[in-house]
Amino acid sequence: MKTSYKSLAMVFGFAGLVSYQSFAGAPQFNKAPLTPKQLQVYGYLIDSLSKTNFKSFSDSTFPLDLSAVGKDAPCLQGIQLEDTKESSNVIHQLEPELLRGHSIHLVDPEQELAILKNRDAYVASRGSDSTMETSGMMKDPGVLALSEIAFDKSGDFAVLKYVFLCGLRCNSGAVLVLEKVGPQWSGKSRRACAFAINRENPR
Repeated sequence: MKTSYKSLAMVFGFAGLVSYQSFAGAPQFNKAPLTPKQLQVYGYLIDSLSKTNFKSFSDSTFPLDLSAVGKDAPCLQGIQLEDTKESSNVIHQLEPELLRGHSIHLVDPEQELAILKNRDAYVASRGSDSTMETSGMMKDPGVLALSEIAFDKSGDFAVLKYVFLCGLRCNSGAVLVLEKVGPQWSGKSRRACAFAINRENPR
């Protein structure tokens, strides 16, 4: 009987370890409201990308992972980022106020999944050309998702990633370096960082 209890303890102990390891690396929700500086950066990027005619926006950020970019990337030269531990391990809930003045809908993960499945089904039945304008641009590039933001130590640069999800395995995006010019943020002073996007897990 003692052996049975010992075996059960080992099984549950192993299961608990697996469970802990599964969640240990999961990003944590930061319940603190976004700072005015973060709101300003997100607002600028949403305004800029609204020209692509996207209609859906993910209601939460995702961790900023710069491992595919590299510390010596040309886009990051001369920039000393603050500790990126937080921006790579937490996520924030995004509020509808960010979309004020835009005809864009905030979507939760369940709604996002439904949109992506519908887009895949639409393309499968009508072909990829059905999603394109005559100008060559997509009619709707998909659901926009934004990462957490890493600021440099001077507070004059902000690094973040955006991803357009156009299907379950269809996506595009970039890592951007924005610069504060006067009271506004701008993405014109530096090129986007080059990186290979992961089709299976683009975030």
